[in-house]
Amino acid sequence: MPSLRTLAVSGFLALAVFPAGVSAQGTSDPALEFGLQFLVSLTIYAILGVALVGIGPQYARETVTELHEEPIRALLWGLLAGVVVPIVLVLFAITIIGLIVTIPGLIVLFCVGVVGLAVAVVWVGDLLTGGHGAVGAGTALVGALVLAILSAIPVLGELVTTIVGYLGIGVVTRRLYRSWSG
Repeated sequence: MPSLRTLAVSGFLALAVFPAGVSAQGTSDPALEFGLQFLVSLTIYAILGVALVGIGPQYARETVTELHEEPIRALLWGLLAGVVVPIVLVLFAITIIGLIVTIPGLIVLFCVGVVGLAVAVVWVGDLLTGGHGAVGAGTALVGALVLAILSAIPVLGELVTTIVGYLGIGVVTRRLYRSWSG
């Protein structure tokens, strides 16, 4: 289990690397853009995946297993939570009362998105290592590496990482809905 110190150092590293990735967006050197995009993505994915496995190993196992069993259902829930719900919340924001609902709703969606992305990172690592739900830091790092490579590919990689992210968001949303509805 990673220590808080390790997670804090990783977080500071991500904050240090992030501005470099943002400033490199306008460069004309594709290798530099690819490298910086890869480093930023790898750092963020690794932090999320390792934090999920370290903080909630049982939750990570359960969500990864659920993703293995029902990926289509997870994708549909992910599209609902990632596309439909934000549109509805923005439409609610038109009214004053709706604004009271929209702000907490968007905060919850942000949290679901972060946890969902962490689940997706661990799931990809589990798929590639053949762990079948036996998740750990190594599994998270493998998933982070693969997703970082994919995210550095301009169009196709972004599409794949978005779909994988919706899978993770879908599992988290579905579990949240089941626990809320009883």
